[in-house]
Amino acid sequence: MRSAELQSRAPQPSTSRRRGARASSMARCVRLAALVLVVSWAGLLFSVSGGGTGPEEPAPVLRAAAAAAPPPPDAAASTVDRTVLAEPPRKDEAPDHAVLMERDGFAMERDPRTGLLVPVFWEPPPGVDELAHVDLVDGEPTIFLMIASYRDWQCRDTAASALARATHAARVRVAVVQQNRPGDVGCAEPPRPCAEDPAQPLCARASQVRVYEMDANEATGPVYARHVGYRMYRGEAFALQVDAHCVFVNGWDDGIVEQWRRTRNEMAVLSTYLTDLEGSVSPAGDSLRKTRPIMCNSDFEGSPGYLRHGAQPERAPAIASEPMLQPYWAAGFSFARGHFVHRVRYDCCLPMVFMGEEISIGVRGWTHGYDMYAPQASVLFHEYAQRSSRRRSVPKFWESSGARRANGQRSLRRLTALIHMAPPGMPDDWDRTEADRYGLGTARPVDLFYKLALVDVARRSAVPLCQFVDSGAMHRALHDAHLRADGRGIDYSGAARDLDVMAVVDARLYDPIAADLRRGVAEERPNILRAALAEAARTKLEKHHPELRGLLDAARAALVRT
Repeated sequence: MRSAELQSRAPQPSTSRRRGARASSMARCVRLAALVLVVSWAGLLFSVSGGGTGPEEPAPVLRAAAAAAPPPPDAAASTVDRTVLAEPPRKDEAPDHAVLMERDGFAMERDPRTGLLVPVFWEPPPGVDELAHVDLVDGEPTIFLMIASYRDWQCRDTAASALARATHAARVRVAVVQQNRPGDVGCAEPPRPCAEDPAQPLCARASQVRVYEMDANEATGPVYARHVGYRMYRGEAFALQVDAHCVFVNGWDDGIVEQWRRTRNEMAVLSTYLTDLEGSVSPAGDSLRKTRPIMCNSDFEGSPGYLRHGAQPERAPAIASEPMLQPYWAAGFSFARGHFVHRVRYDCCLPMVFMGEEISIGVRGWTHGYDMYAPQASVLFHEYAQRSSRRRSVPKFWESSGARRANGQRSLRRLTALIHMAPPGMPDDWDRTEADRYGLGTARPVDLFYKLALVDVARRSAVPLCQFVDSGAMHRALHDAHLRADGRGIDYSGAARDLDVMAVVDARLYDPIAADLRRGVAEERPNILRAALAEAARTKLEKHHPELRGLLDAARAALVRT
């Protein structure tokens, strides 16, 4: 089913259900035997509630501690009727994709770097075009909602908000990577016992919530947690990634799917830094905002140096009819077709990376053929610690012993090398583990991204793009002019590659600043000089236009005289 056909919402049986219907009793016996073997061998318990289970059943939990004590045999036997767990495939064997496609379980494998058992990455069945495949529940495309949480007591509220306020809650599949210590609030733990209040979302929808439990002492940052989260994807039509402290609005699922459809682009990824929760959601659960942020401001930071996104502008969209094209991707909100998380996988090997993940996923996604867009309107909001005193006491991952064992500089060398952002002269001893899997795509050359995004890797500089992006100029010049006729991404093979982005930025940003500087010098107007010099400093005019250094010196001297 192509992007245009997805809009029709014609009910079709999902691949997973068709495979499940054909499963033989022999296959079930094999899986049952595998369960007993794995539980006794690894000490893992993954309890999955099947359809029709009463609201008192807990959400499915996958405990992944590397050295957990094995449960007693009778405990394992009591769960086999609702558990599907495959023995980890040996390295010389291909994964059993029939098991992977079943909604009720995961095939597991040992991560050689951490020693943890983790879900095997999902793969589409042979012969299936994953760009055309659409998984449906009750005629609605399914949504994989991934949340990575480090000791965050609001994680359960985020999951409950998503389930309670979705128009079609049955299509939402919540996958949580929970990094907790004993006594921390669990992400699938309802505020009250289900026996007392079975209508709570985490009770009534328990079978739609899967939790991968990791000891907080094993945590090494959000990248590995989200890497595990991406492994929990099982072929859903859409994939949504959010932080663990968000609040959804009513009808968010229909709203975001409709926004995605309006791009007319199968490769569209809606992503942004979310608006703060304060003053954003009514008591009834509706959005109070008419504005939304757009990703257009980034610059190099740190050593060996990577692009870190700064504060982003938020205002009413310049183009109100559809999401607007932007150059960058944000980790706290990402919505795309499910094949995005399958093709652009979170890196396995970036411990202690906190900021660099966004440019890594964004650049890699672009080279795989994906296009980033700011949503038309916000369907959820983020509770930031800067404005919320209750969030300031939430622990951070760098307290963990796992983080203390990790080498963040080594991770950043790998990150920058994989996306061809390494600084000149950086040693070539970076970690090449599975570099092909977690490296660049082949749909577009990475150098073209840096050219169009005005990123100079050698000089470690990036031009602010907001005048080009927020105005809608980028959207009109690339999306409107070069979106492929089949809706599978923007075509950068022809005229789009020759777009002179710097000319647009100069005309909208730097030329007006230079004109104000000249006027302030000529008229000796201190207010004009102060404002123009401040804007020149903010936008790094001298760095990007060194030929204007003399004008800047003259303006500073004139300001002193006045």
